[in-house]
Amino acid sequence: MNVTSVRSLRCGLLAGIAAAALSPGISLAQQASQRPQGEEAAKAKAKSDAASVDDIVVTGTLLRGAAPVGSNLISVGQDAVQSQGATSTNELLATVPQVTNFFNTVPTQTLAGNPNQLQVARPNLRNLLATNASTSATLVLVDGRRLAGVGVNQATLDPDLIPTGAIERVEIVTDGGSSTYGADAVGGVINFITRRRFNGLEVNARHGIADNYRSTDANVIAGKDWGSGSFYVAYNFARNDALFGRDRKFIRALDYSRDPAVPNSIQCDPGNVLLNGVTYPLPSLAAAQGANRCDASDNATFVPRNKRHSALASLSQELNDFISVDLRAFYGKRDTLSENELRNSVTITSANPYYRRIAANPVGNQTVNFSFAPVLGTDSIKLGSGFQEWGANAEVKAKLGSNWQLRTLFNYSRSSSYFFIRGQANPGRLSAAGRGTTLATAINPYDLAATSNQALIADIVDNENVGQAKDQLLDLRAIVDGSLLTLPGGDVRVAIGYEYMQQDFRQRFASDIRVGVLATRPYAAYNRDTHSVFGEILVPIFGTDNAVGGINSLTLSASARYDKYSDFGDTFNPKIGVTYEPVDWLTIRGNWSTSFTAPTPVDQLGSLRNNIQVFPIAAAVPSGDTAPAGSNTIALQGARPNLQPQTAETWSVGAEINPPFVDGLRLSANYYHVNFEDILLAPPVQTPSQLFQSYSDVVTIRPTAAQIAAFGAQVPGGAAAVAPFLLPGAPVVYQLIDFRTGNFKSLEVSGIDFQANYSRPTGFGSIDANVSGNYQLTRKSKGSVGPTLTELNANNPRLTLQGLLGANLGNLRAQVTWNHTSGFDVVRTTQLIQDRIGAFDTINLFFKYDVPGESALLKDLSFTLNINNVFDTDPPAFRQTGLNGFATAPNEFTLGRLFMLGASKKF
Repeated sequence: MNVTSVRSLRCGLLAGIAAAALSPGISLAQQASQRPQGEEAAKAKAKSDAASVDDIVVTGTLLRGAAPVGSNLISVGQDAVQSQGATSTNELLATVPQVTNFFNTVPTQTLAGNPNQLQVARPNLRNLLATNASTSATLVLVDGRRLAGVGVNQATLDPDLIPTGAIERVEIVTDGGSSTYGADAVGGVINFITRRRFNGLEVNARHGIADNYRSTDANVIAGKDWGSGSFYVAYNFARNDALFGRDRKFIRALDYSRDPAVPNSIQCDPGNVLLNGVTYPLPSLAAAQGANRCDASDNATFVPRNKRHSALASLSQELNDFISVDLRAFYGKRDTLSENELRNSVTITSANPYYRRIAANPVGNQTVNFSFAPVLGTDSIKLGSGFQEWGANAEVKAKLGSNWQLRTLFNYSRSSSYFFIRGQANPGRLSAAGRGTTLATAINPYDLAATSNQALIADIVDNENVGQAKDQLLDLRAIVDGSLLTLPGGDVRVAIGYEYMQQDFRQRFASDIRVGVLATRPYAAYNRDTHSVFGEILVPIFGTDNAVGGINSLTLSASARYDKYSDFGDTFNPKIGVTYEPVDWLTIRGNWSTSFTAPTPVDQLGSLRNNIQVFPIAAAVPSGDTAPAGSNTIALQGARPNLQPQTAETWSVGAEINPPFVDGLRLSANYYHVNFEDILLAPPVQTPSQLFQSYSDVVTIRPTAAQIAAFGAQVPGGAAAVAPFLLPGAPVVYQLIDFRTGNFKSLEVSGIDFQANYSRPTGFGSIDANVSGNYQLTRKSKGSVGPTLTELNANNPRLTLQGLLGANLGNLRAQVTWNHTSGFDVVRTTQLIQDRIGAFDTINLFFKYDVPGESALLKDLSFTLNINNVFDTDPPAFRQTGLNGFATAPNEFTLGRLFMLGASKKF
């Protein structure tokens, strides 16, 4: 890359409209309007801007003022927050096709799920790890810095922590980044870059309306820019209603194996009685009438009620011509709440005073399927999660001579997270109430409201699954970079650095306990230290001064990082990149690297509390086998000892064309290939076909007494847990399952990222168009045993695509956006009665009007209107049987047609 190109790129990045931008960024004119006026201020600003250009560090490199060599860089500017109707940073990422788990869906931490499995919605480039995994294969940074993670069973940054008004741009590098940043950058790096300067006051607010759904968000940012420095404070508030299954017709819990129009749940109000294999509906108890059935999704929350506060304060100051300092402090708080109806089954005997005899079948214990709704309402189960996080960091930059700089960073953050599921029935107390023999000790499951002792019901549901975690991160870093020597092609630049991180993670959780008991229990703690050294070199072989025919520029780079962890050991990860311009309108790039994801403290704590659990069922039965009546499963849970990093080898090649014969056109394509090894996961017991095909080595069917004893001996207390099953006449043990998290899986993925941009001025203003997307070429996986499986055409959409067409007509901006997720094949099972999921397409409209006028009231006043999912398109049907047969395909969800009206004013 020649010197002119580098300077142009620096300026473009400073303005927030990098060459790889998916949408327009903040313009230079807008930035200028936020700066102080006057001759002295203008001089100070010009001087500061010149210094700032040289100080820019782009995501994916350690070197100031240079783009990452050989890598694809995607940049999303501040304007996308408005034009895409994003009320949070996660919703902003949902406009990027490469963020496969967010794109064209609602990025929330739960969709009819349980918060004990998923407390944070986190972006997942390349879809490399399951969303409920404790680790992440996508590194999320703020201003190039790590923050303490949030979540109880996860450890990850919640991007919604950042006020949207403080974001200048988001940079995404879709290549391995461990040579620069260390752990977690396997799929790539997402870096939220906040504004460095702001002058004045800006407020904006939006209100969204859809059927049975409302959302509100408001931003305010106030600051002062005095040329040599700037201070501002940004605050964001956002809230939204809960969305229930009954609010959208495409959410249905239907039994597709029997009748696609029949709900699948028989745990309803008024309920059903099962006796000797025959179902009798209440209240008549006449079998000929058929079972009472209900839609289990109606009262389930699919988008939780959410309230979020986030704030950021920034101070930048040049102390003199050689030293400058940047200070940041932040605070974030989020609370979410979901609700559901409590439904259960209970077995009662004839000794229960409420027992009803069935004339057609009068003898035997009865299993009554019923709902607690008549007594507790349809929202008695409360599922909540949330966090508080705060932190501060200081970066000091010092010039060392003419072209060298030292950057030192002090970065500290901490978080507190929680989840709870309250109001579920305690199995033991419910069972005892079914067997009760007096009005004081028994419940009436036929008519729960007729139970004499209502306190007994309250006692049954005084129950919760709950977890809490605290995370603390200290990060110290120093980097020196500058020009080492000058070649005919330009300056050889190098950067070297050292980083120290100390993490303190604490966790406590329990299931099936009385509400409030967890507060009396101690935290389990895990601490680790990491020492890292790293470096990067950039070598311009050809540049402006020595360009020859066919080689306009040629730049090589190499980077490497060594990390030493106090728990599992060390790891070394290099990266090599090349950028080649045969002519000034064509760029060819490529890179190769290795990356890793470290076992999190959540994983490591799991290995310290391995335990034996006994389940009175056959948890997973292989095809062709039948489990004996009264079968039990003995499971080993937790995490395996000596967990190792998940490692990856990544390479990519790409090209960018700016054809001189078509002004305003830019084309880009990038091929990538990732080999991901030693992936941490728990064997998929919930999917028996997958378990026995790829993880059969963790299951023992019909074990011998010796095998049971050896299985229990693997963990402290395990021998006592399995001892009852070694006695004469003991219950049947059908299987042993080692359910512990371990380094099991490998995954190979490849695909193409592509983009086409076109813009041109017109007589009425300008028009612009953009098409960007991701197309998967291969996706293969292998478990601990068994064959390599092709996942590409099964359960995975191959294509995610966004098309955008916009026009500027005077003070009016109009834009239409098309989001497309392709259809995909699914593997038919007894639970999934389907061979293919259809495509999902949504159309969004955006309008912005800048009110003309120079009066104090009208100047810098604008109004926006978003209409998302204009045609109210439903996601394709997902025909899954069972109580979780909700008709929503993975990563395909919509709020329906959403109108969002906004207003913005600058002072």
